[in-house]
Amino acid sequence: MKILNYTLLIFSFSASLMAQEHHVPAPDPHHHRHPLRIAVLMGHGVVPEVDGGVLFVPAWGWDVDYHLFDRWSLGWHSDIELENYLILNDIGEEVLLKTPLVSTVDVFYRINHNLILGAGPGLTVENGTWKPIVRIGVEGEVPMNDRWEWTPTVYMDQRMDGRQVWTLALGVAHYL
Repeated sequence: MKILNYTLLIFSFSASLMAQEHHVPAPDPHHHRHPLRIAVLMGHGVVPEVDGGVLFVPAWGWDVDYHLFDRWSLGWHSDIELENYLILNDIGEEVLLKTPLVSTVDVFYRINHNLILGAGPGLTVENGTWKPIVRIGVEGEVPMNDRWEWTPTVYMDQRMDGRQVWTLALGVAHYL
């Protein structure tokens, strides 16, 4: 009888150990496993108009990012605005811009798994003239699977002539 009691006790103790939940760590975020990311974005540039209003200019963007550390990465981001539009230059003259191109080299800091802050210097090509800009912004990362994600972005480009252009875009990114 004692052997049966001990057997039941050992069996119930073993069963209770096997029934315990074991914490399985979450998989590493994909930027840990695949440091190089490319993205294509579609959005709009929000441009102040000559008459004081706001113009929404369609834009395409492409990004290449390299994740250096857990929270830091470098990126080369470029956008092209697909419409021609009038602006006032720094001396008050109206100037027609023809499909401006913006390209920046940015440093990114990861706030959490899905939110990144970025800033960096760059250039814009407006009517064949290269002009310096500074870009700051926020990017989101919404994973679809191990290597693909949605990437909503909001950026502000400060032109050195005093103009600001805000870019709102949604893209799809792939980790290589």
